Amino acid sequence: MTENDQFDYEDEFLEDIQEYEYQEMFEKANNIVLGFTASTGVTGAIPIPFADAPLLIAQQVAMMAAINCVFEFDIERDALTSLATAAIGVGGATVIGKTVASNLLKLIPGVGTVAGGAISAGTAGIITLALGKSYIEVCKAIKMGKLNQNDLTKKAGIDMLKKSFKEQLKQNKK
Repeated sequence: MTENDQFDYEDEFLEDIQEYEYQEMFEKANNIVLGFTASTGVTGAIPIPFADAPLLIAQQVAMMAAINCVFEFDIERDALTSLATAAIGVGGATVIGKTVASNLLKLIPGVGTVAGGAISAGTAGIITLALGKSYIEVCKAIKMGKLNQNDLTKKAGIDMLKKSFKEQLKQNKK
């Protein structure tokens, strides 16, 4: 075995370890997203019209903070709130329309409350899933050196999150 062979082996070994660590991070982050998707679905089912919105944003920001822990990023909650609202805002009329419609249905006692709660729960879950998956994609880009962590809350990071969020919403509608 030559000295170059030994360095090649060590480089491959280090790359394998790094790949394993990244896969573990991605898996943990996806599990966090699934957990928060379920919890926001429950929150969305709250029968009181429009009462769930502040709770949902808080849960989504907590999800992003938990993902940050996995990727070992230190980003302030205010920045995460801005990112979440920017991404969700790009979801546009469809998301807002479903949210308003489901909350208006909640105003109708009985059947309306149940139907509105079910629609609202589904919408909350889809939005949270799309946001979480999108945020993981942005975190992957940072880990892989495609985006600087300092740019996360700037135009480059926000645009990447918005684009990924739109794509995730399209995938989740299918």
